[in-house]
Amino acid sequence: MLHDFLLKNWPDLLQTEVILVGFLLTYRATRHDIRSGKVNHLFQIIGSHRDVWSKTYDNSELLRIKEPDVDVEKHPITEAERRIVKEGVLHIYAVYVATQNGQFDEGEMGKDISDFLRLPIPSTIWNEVKRYYPKQFISYIDRLVNQGKTQA
Repeated sequence: MLHDFLLKNWPDLLQTEVILVGFLLTYRATRHDIRSGKVNHLFQIIGSHRDVWSKTYDNSELLRIKEPDVDVEKHPITEAERRIVKEGVLHIYAVYVATQNGQFDEGEMGKDISDFLRLPIPSTIWNEVKRYYPKQFISYIDRLVNQGKTQA
């Protein structure tokens, strides 16, 4: 009985098997492409991070951005400092969007963002420019900064 069924329907069974193998191979290839895309995005983000911060290494006047005890009232923020922090915020926003779209895993990035945006110069500039960003991003950053204050 099974023998008769197989003899009669072997072309259909073979076709079904080929289709299933095709789906399986497509699935595996897609998963590989997704992983490769994530790695590529990681390299792009690292490159962008390096591009932004390499400017501080080339210009020692910009190192003040990372100082925790700057009095921005006594020593106002320079245009160069303002520009580099704005580039840093744009970089953070790009990483946020990539993370929200599943292209990048956040990892410990939140602590890094919090530590940076709690510094006097970045904090001042963030409060000036945040109105230009989507509300979800503003909430995300403000939450990170507030968490960092409680952990510090």
